[in-house]
Amino acid sequence: MSKDINSEVFDETTLTKLDIYEGYLEAWLPVFVLTPHYGKSAAIWDFFAGSGQDAKKAPGSPLRILKQINAYKDRIVEQNMSIRVVLNEGMKRKAASLHNLIEGMRPGWTAGGRVRVECRNEDFQALFPRMIPQMRQQPNLVFLDQYGVKEVNDEVFRRLIEIPRTDFLFFISSSAIKRFAATPEFSMIFPDISPEKVDSVKMTDAHRMVLEYYRRMIPAGNSTRLYPFSLRRRSNIYGLIFGSGHPLGAEKFLDLAWETNQLNGEANFDINDDIGNAIKGLFVECNRPTKRECFENDLERFIRGAKETDNRAVYEFTMQQGHPKAHARECVLRLRKEKKIDFKGRIGFSYKSCFGKSPRIVAIKAAKHG
Repeated sequence: MSKDINSEVFDETTLTKLDIYEGYLEAWLPVFVLTPHYGKSAAIWDFFAGSGQDAKKAPGSPLRILKQINAYKDRIVEQNMSIRVVLNEGMKRKAASLHNLIEGMRPGWTAGGRVRVECRNEDFQALFPRMIPQMRQQPNLVFLDQYGVKEVNDEVFRRLIEIPRTDFLFFISSSAIKRFAATPEFSMIFPDISPEKVDSVKMTDAHRMVLEYYRRMIPAGNSTRLYPFSLRRRSNIYGLIFGSGHPLGAEKFLDLAWETNQLNGEANFDINDDIGNAIKGLFVECNRPTKRECFENDLERFIRGAKETDNRAVYEFTMQQGHPKAHARECVLRLRKEKKIDFKGRIGFSYKSCFGKSPRIVAIKAAKHG
């Protein structure tokens, strides 16, 4: 039986996880509500919704979803949009509490019938494959807040990344992978992760190992990009994995992740010891660069190696490296000031600037010296 975190008070790690989810939802929803050319419908799927709030009534993911929808309720009506919200909880008691909570808030979230919330009490492994044909009909945001590791197995992940126009976040206990890697049950869920590999990885790097495992499963031709956010709770490491097949989804998540932690954009703790690395000593050869400094060095080499490139290529490089567009802009402006590169005109590193309806492609040339 899964642990009922809703019977307790959300701790700081759980609140960070929920804040990241709500923050992405806040960025995701207006893309469809405010830009009608994306279509007239969208769906939000919360497959492990819990009872909706914790023991002190702090909002869980279902209430956070409704909060963000309420912020755009008038525009949803104006645009004649249709928003479907599916809240599933496998435990009967929690599902009943969730249903009562949502019904008690009606009609505040309905937007004149244009927002439809469904509360379900089903096993995820049975429900998810049955919903896939429906998920193919509109853009989706999927939240899989599983307890432990077993639900988002190889088959679920492969089917998830095949659904078009779908962004997702799923939660996974990387510490559980370290703990149970040698068991037969674990090998059934993750057949291609060897116990030896797990044992060789530090606890702080466990979530990165899991991320790379899922990345290797993405087939050629599939545009899904994955990004991690590790969460430390005492001695254990948990984490979110975000996935999107669209550059704009990647951009919005990376902006949010680096806003959550400006030190590394990847964890709720100093996963790379960047605080120590930022303090430079007298002996240069002993100094280690921070994650931000590594990116800037790599970006400079990328531009100088290409000799001539453009902001679109720099944008793609930045997304691949897991950094926000602001880091690219600040680095490129510094390199021009240092006369290491040059470009003419206004330059932008957002998806809109590089790939929008009227992209502004700016050539960037490396200096022949310096």
